[in-house]
Amino acid sequence: MKNMTETWNKIKSGALNCASTMLNKVSIATEESRLKSKYEALGRRLLPALENDALDELKNDPDVVELVGCISEMRKRIRDMKKQEKNGFHL
Repeated sequence: MKNMTETWNKIKSGALNCASTMLNKVSIATEESRLKSKYEALGRRLLPALENDALDELKNDPDVVELVGCISEMRKRIRDMKKQEKNGFHL
């Protein structure tokens, strides 16, 4: 009976680790998609500034500053999530 319980606990633990890994992969993909949209929004602001030689104005644009800050935070979160995935989950 003890071996069955140990086997069951190993199966349960493996299933939980697998589910955690898959959830993390979905979270990473979702975050990367959001990051892509932030980069696209920044690009939409950057191109006209480049065309009109107005890059200095972007530095003071609160929307651009917010986008850059958001991109930086999202990149860090993605890095952390990938690091957690690489190191494995310990439930």
